[in-house]
Parts: sequence; structure tokens; C-alpha cells
Amino acid sequence: MHTEMTRFKKSFEERLDAAQKEKVRIVIKEQYADAFDVLEDCENAHLIPGIVGPPGVGKTLILRAYAEKTGRDLYWITGDEGVRPSHLIGAFNPSIVLNKGFTLEAFEPGPLLRSMVFGGVFGLNEGNRLSEYVQNSLLDPFEEGSISVQRLGRIKANEGFFPVLTMNPEEMSGAHRLSEALRDRIRVWIRLSYPRKETELEIIKMNSPEYELSDAILEKIYGLVSATRMSTDIETPASIRAGISIARLSAEMTKRQKEKNISHATLSSAATHVLLGALRFRPGIDAEPAVNSLVRTSLGS
Repeated sequence: MHTEMTRFKKSFEERLDAAQKEKVRIVIKEQYADAFDVLEDCENAHLIPGIVGPPGVGKTLILRAYAEKTGRDLYWITGDEGVRPSHLIGAFNPSIVLNKGFTLEAFEPGPLLRSMVFGGVFGLNEGNRLSEYVQNSLLDPFEEGSISVQRLGRIKANEGFFPVLTMNPEEMSGAHRLSEALRDRIRVWIRLSYPRKETELEIIKMNSPEYELSDAILEKIYGLVSATRMSTDIETPASIRAGISIARLSAEMTKRQKEKNISHATLSSAATHVLLGALRFRPGIDAEPAVNSLVRTSLGS
């Protein structure tokens, strides 16, 4: 057991180092360049921005790139009904409290408190999925740049603390409205949509550097994912991530089959596997036949 723990610790530290050295892959042009500039302007003007866009358009990725450029860590959490204020701020470790009491040493800080103490970028992902109770716990940090930590006192955030909210459009399934109080703290709104065709293809290629993808295959992939965004039967269409997944899976399947080029059958098979999980259809629509029909219509028989 001791030997296994030693190996785990060594490998864990190697993975930590690898994550710190990893560079963000992102295309900073058009809407992404504009969003990047507005983020910088918001921070300099001491305004809190919100980034709104459908899933998979790069909301979290642009925050990673912004934190990387400014030399800071990104601390983030994804909102849902199960998140509580303690998940954001932190909580005391009961076993340490028994030995040392309610001391700072016994407190395990959450991502919000860490970003306030260290001066990092705090990303509240899908903030409109939080309950209003949890949303209201963000009012003081977002408005005053300070927070009260139970039994430890009140702290003022480091000057580098920069909170950013990201969320899906409110009309999407599963999204809620922001509380009026929290919405009032978000002073600037940045809209991201699906990028232009050329930009999306550039993003797919950037995220598939080890594969040779012909322009014809990329055109077919884009045509397919674009068709999902036009269908009235689909509530959640294919994201950029879906396009990347189709490209990578079809290329890898071709490699395994020892084929030179991606065939129609391989591309159709890869697309079907990806879209079965990537799409959300309106209630009453059977996903599997709907995906099969979509692939046949878009890519041809």
C-alpha cells in the first residue's frame, strides 16, 4: 500500500506539472477577439461581465485563455441545483476541528475564496442554474469585493480578483433566470454565438493536429453540425465540441482500418456515435432514428 501511494503521489505531481504547462488551444479572432478585449476592459473598469452563449462555443475556454494571458489561475465552478454556498466559499474539516478547533488550518477553501485570496479569475459557469439562495451568497463578493467567512472573519479580495459569470441562453432547456439582485451586479454582457464557418473549421483543425483532415471532410462535418442548429426538432444542437469529436473519431477509425482516406461509411458511423449523445431532441422524438435520418440527409446515403 505504501509503495502504491508513493507511485500515485509521484504520478499525481507529474500530472499537476503537465496541466500547468499545457497551453490553451483557442482561435482568438472575430467574436472571440472582441470578447477578449471586452473582458480586459471590464477588469480595468472594475465591472463584472457575463458571457452568454449556447453550449460548446468556448465560454469557459476564453476564460482559461484570459487567465493564462494575464498570468493568473482560473478558479471555477459549474452551477446546478446541488451547489451550496459552502461549495463556493469552503468549509471546516471536522476531523481537524476536533484536534485544533475552528482555526484557519482546519478550513478548506472553495474556488471563490481561493480566487479572492490569491487574486485569480473566478469563473461561475452556468450561473443561472444556481438556486436563488446560492446566487445571493455572491452579492457581497461581486459588489464589494469582500466576504465573511464563518468563525474566521471578513476578508477583502486581492486586487487581482476578477469574477466572470457564464451561462447558456435562458430560453434553453434547464436554464433558469438570474435573481434580480445578482443580475444587477453583472454590469456588462458578452454574447457568443456559433462562429462563422471558416472560424469553426479552423477550431476543429486546431484541436485535431495529429490528423490529416481534408477540406472535403471538414466541409461535410460542418454541414452536418450546422444542420442540427437549423432543425426545429432539436433543443440542444451540435456544439463545436461535437464537430471536433466527429473529426477525431472518424480519423482514428480510418487509422485503425488502415485506410488512407476517411470514407463516407466511416464518417457516417463516427457522426452517429457522437450525435447520439450530443443532441437533445424535443420530447416525443426518438433520438436514434432521428440521428440516423439526420446523418443520411446531411451526408447522403
